[in-house]
Amino acid sequence: MSSPAFNLRCYGPSSNVDHHAFAQWVVPVRGELAFELEGRSARLDRLQGAFVAPMAGHAQAAGEEDRFLIVDCPADMFDDDTLERLHRQPVLALPAQVRAMAQRVGGTPHERVNDDTVRCELPGLLQAFSLAGSATRLQAVCARIEGSPGQAWPVERIASEVGVSGSRLHALFRQAFGLSPQAWLSASRLRWARGRLTASDASIADIAQHAGYSEQSALTRALRREWGMTPADYRRRYRPAQ
Repeated sequence: MSSPAFNLRCYGPSSNVDHHAFAQWVVPVRGELAFELEGRSARLDRLQGAFVAPMAGHAQAAGEEDRFLIVDCPADMFDDDTLERLHRQPVLALPAQVRAMAQRVGGTPHERVNDDTVRCELPGLLQAFSLAGSATRLQAVCARIEGSPGQAWPVERIASEVGVSGSRLHALFRQAFGLSPQAWLSASRLRWARGRLTASDASIADIAQHAGYSEQSALTRALRREWGMTPADYRRRYRPAQ
């Protein structure tokens, strides 16, 4: 491809593995996406997106009402260091300005976003994931939390991983994500639990425990607050047909 493009897409319950020579961001606008990237599984939602490096194999599944902003970029728009960094850590905590951009762009009724909007919005997206981006220094610890959300993650531990004080950590998270560290952790735990509800036969109590909730009722309260349904309801609605 010769120029970047923004597209708004919906996906079905399954897809074939795709490869392409350009780079791509996947940013949820509404709902969530079960994403497979070079053999790695991830769950994308309003706080978490993904970067697909050129020729990386990927597939996805989503509900009919879910919607996603897909940003295609020629690989030569990236310097080698940035491309390698994003390839190495492709699942990304989405900065507040990227989430706001996705909501602005996602409001259009058309699948293809016009070129004027692309020219206006693309620089902010590139800057957000550059070395100078407000969330860049937090991406590594966010990835570690995402990989083990059920572990104990007090603010002191997260701050130590980033190499800052607790108060500075709060400021960094607020600046980057518009959230406190513990709010981001709570979202990560709930995201992991939703994935297990749809992909496993584990009991709801077991999922709650391994996600880091003190008891099953805590998971139920969190899911009801964010999604308006119980874990059992969520599993019945979103688990793929056997």
